[in-house]
Amino acid sequence: MNHHKLISLVLVFGLGISLHFAFCGLKKQLPQLFSQIEKEEHQTQEILAPLPVIEEKMEEAPLPKISELALLDSQESAKENLKKITARKLITALPVPRLNTSHSVTPVSVAFEITPELEPIVSFWRDIYAVYTTHQVVLHDTEDLSIRYSVLDFTELDNRPISDAEKKSIRETEINQEMEKVRAHLSPEAAERLRSQTGLKDRFQEGLTRSARYMPHFEQIFQSYGIPKEIARLPFVESLFLQQAYSKVGAAGLWQFMASSARRYMTVNDLVDERYDPIMATHAAARLLLHNFELLGNWPLAINAYNSGPGNLLKAISKLGTHDITRIITEFKAGSYAFASRNFYPSFLAALHVYENQEKYFGKIKKDPLLEFDLIQIPITMSFEEIAQLADTSLNNLKDLNPAFDNRVIHGNYSLPAGSQVRIPKESQTTFAARFVSFQTNVSSTQLANSKYSPEQ
Repeated sequence: MNHHKLISLVLVFGLGISLHFAFCGLKKQLPQLFSQIEKEEHQTQEILAPLPVIEEKMEEAPLPKISELALLDSQESAKENLKKITARKLITALPVPRLNTSHSVTPVSVAFEITPELEPIVSFWRDIYAVYTTHQVVLHDTEDLSIRYSVLDFTELDNRPISDAEKKSIRETEINQEMEKVRAHLSPEAAERLRSQTGLKDRFQEGLTRSARYMPHFEQIFQSYGIPKEIARLPFVESLFLQQAYSKVGAAGLWQFMASSARRYMTVNDLVDERYDPIMATHAAARLLLHNFELLGNWPLAINAYNSGPGNLLKAISKLGTHDITRIITEFKAGSYAFASRNFYPSFLAALHVYENQEKYFGKIKKDPLLEFDLIQIPITMSFEEIAQLADTSLNNLKDLNPAFDNRVIHGNYSLPAGSQVRIPKESQTTFAARFVSFQTNVSSTQLANSKYSPEQ
């Protein structure tokens, strides 16, 4: 019995070794055996999809990204095998974010209280926004904003027929001279706290005109995230609702995102910069504010952190043992939490007050019409020129509705692949759909002819 078992084991072992070497030999020959099949499959893929999508790897952000875009260059092999096809570079985008109704953080409307300690600060910024114009400069104390030493009026200078450079030089000279006069009557400590601030009433009024184009959208977006709609007034502090605003430190758009922080929430690259898209940037701002709120515990701190970063506020909470924004603004002085950071939240309160009482300060203001559009999802690869043709509109209109895209994309150097979402003029979706039927037929015919093309012919 043992003898038979031994023979069986030897046979099984020998068979296993034979199969192993046979498989290894076959494996070496597989590329040769199937090379023609692989080659034909590769050529088929090139014909059907000459520009495969290359996903751009992004570092994971603490919150989900709104969108990611990747630039796709045409492959040399595709150009060689499809000489009669003009390869177009593609820019890809994930869908525009939908309104998020999953958050239930706070009541939609809350009262932003102005405490007695903050009233002098808020009052100062209220006057900057609604009393003093850009022709006027206020000299004041940085610690006690109720102390205003003098107001310089440059209305006459600004109306003179000289260059802006000359006006700027004269203005700076007169401001410096006035500051020296004021310092001469101050203690050394008070002299160090002397600062000048230009009025913004005329700019704020212009911002009110522009804000009507976006404010209902902003409020709806913020409410969808569970964020008080009043915070949608924050762009008055950041940019006065200038869509193309760009600061000297590189912050861009209505919400003044720096490129480094913006990439956590939206797309910023050579061809697409969503900081300049008010709708996309508002989604990003909402998510940043929501992140600040969850980290810091209340909306005043979340708003303050929009400017100073949450790190400063966390240090203040730890040092003072409080989440009270009033105490933090008036008592915490450390690191980069300086004049701009301390005054950011009071500036927001002032802007909110002026916005809610705008007729009192400015009378009746003619407002820009509300931004309206249809959002479409293109079913095939298309350029903006083709989209404009089907929507019966101009490239300028599409650029206005889709401001994140670089002119090279708008003017057809790059195309959008199937699934991309694009804004087109209001009530033009039906026209687009009707014209798309014949457009798709022509495209399909062209693709079919190209798929039958052989380079050897």
